[in-house]
Amino acid sequence: MDTEEFPEGATIVDGPDGKPYPVAAVWRRVLARLIDAVTVFFIQWMLTVIQLLWFMDDVSTRWQPDPWGRATAAVLAYVFFHFVYTMVFLRWNEGQTPAMDLLNLRAVRTKDGSHLGLGRCAARWLVGGASWIVPPVFIGGLVVNAATYVTVPADRRRRTVSDWLAGTTVIAYDRDKEDPDGQLEEVLDEFGQPMTVREQIRRKYGLFGGLTGLGRRLGDRNRDDRTSPRDSQRL
Repeated sequence: MDTEEFPEGATIVDGPDGKPYPVAAVWRRVLARLIDAVTVFFIQWMLTVIQLLWFMDDVSTRWQPDPWGRATAAVLAYVFFHFVYTMVFLRWNEGQTPAMDLLNLRAVRTKDGSHLGLGRCAARWLVGGASWIVPPVFIGGLVVNAATYVTVPADRRRRTVSDWLAGTTVIAYDRDKEDPDGQLEEVLDEFGQPMTVREQIRRKYGLFGGLTGLGRRLGDRNRDDRTSPRDSQRL
């Protein structure tokens, strides 16, 4: 990536592959956070509809502490699912939740641009994620999440309170154009056109791998012969 491609005045930081990347736009980060929050809500809703959370109605009826009332069990379940969702994707999908992948964002360590460990992922989730339980339900979470951006104007890397706590920075990162691990090569599809990294992942590991890079990592772990030619060479 050539620095001449960056917008004038953009703050440039190093990514995990040692290349320079611009710091992500704030509006993209806000939108990604909202999309992830809504995604977790629909995941929980679907689990309830198909009766995997069959006990939720009974718990909600029996346990209604103030100030949350009947919503207590549902809110606690939401916070739990939000934590698992965030931890899994940030840690094992190279610092990208599905919404961050969609909006070309990636969270990296501020110090050296490296991948995030479990501790940093948890610290990054803590303020914004746990805040969803703040009453009034969900409105309190929106207020607290918005408040985490108060540090952005004073920081050249546009870091939120969560970023400061975890020691992270969010960069503009397009997975279709980048391959930091060097595991996939540029190959042509059946029409002779170069395939994006996302398309190569989808063909190698299926639909789930096409949605995120998590399938890519799981697929690498299950290879029987590490010395065989790369799958991308046989596409």
